[in-house]
Amino acid sequence: MGRWTLESISGSTSPYVSETVGHNVNVTYKLRYTPSMMGKFQELPILEWNEQIFLIEHHKGEWWQFSTNMYQHNALSKTLEVWAKRYIVAYDTANGSQFMGKGGAKLLTTAGQPVQGKVLGTAHSASDKADAVRRYLQKSGGRLEISIHDIPSINKPDDQTHKERLLVFNCGFAGGGPRYAGTQYLNMNGALAPTQWVTEFQPSSSLLSTKFMNGTTGLRKVAPPGLVANPRTPHFMAGECM
Repeated sequence: MGRWTLESISGSTSPYVSETVGHNVNVTYKLRYTPSMMGKFQELPILEWNEQIFLIEHHKGEWWQFSTNMYQHNALSKTLEVWAKRYIVAYDTANGSQFMGKGGAKLLTTAGQPVQGKVLGTAHSASDKADAVRRYLQKSGGRLEISIHDIPSINKPDDQTHKERLLVFNCGFAGGGPRYAGTQYLNMNGALAPTQWVTEFQPSSSLLSTKFMNGTTGLRKVAPPGLVANPRTPHFMAGECM
């Protein structure tokens, strides 16, 4: 069978302020596919989008924590659905059609040039699109760039609400290879002016983790809410895959 290689994984962040406050986090996986003379197309390893979430609700005197691989937890979330749709999105991008969700996927030649839609042929369904991209990679090899756009943020607090959250990312593939790591720290007290809120993102977690855990002293630890903790069973549509 063919072989995937994760050549690099990189991320960038920028502040995000709307009805919620946090960051844009864009993570790009750059992959190379090497076909074999015999055997079937080889699918990608399982995506790891590991998150550790710690939240203090000072106004309640409570805090909780939760950790999981978010892709296995909720593969079709708005943030991660591009991964399940990767071949469909790559086909559409090659044909000049923009993905209307978050993130994106591009099919490139082994030399790194964008594959043109005419090379993939005409596809009439999502399954046909995905199969066209697989056939190209199996025949010619190539590269696939998949970008995931996450917006970790929390609602702007009212004057009775004070939330402090730590979010630790560690992303890559199951089985090893390059990783992307980052840590977001939000401390938002609605009784204070927004200019006094803290919204930080760092590539290292040590400083922010210490800052957060010091704030849990004397607070009651509770279970995370079901909306966070309960996994969602994915129901993949045509052309989508794990």
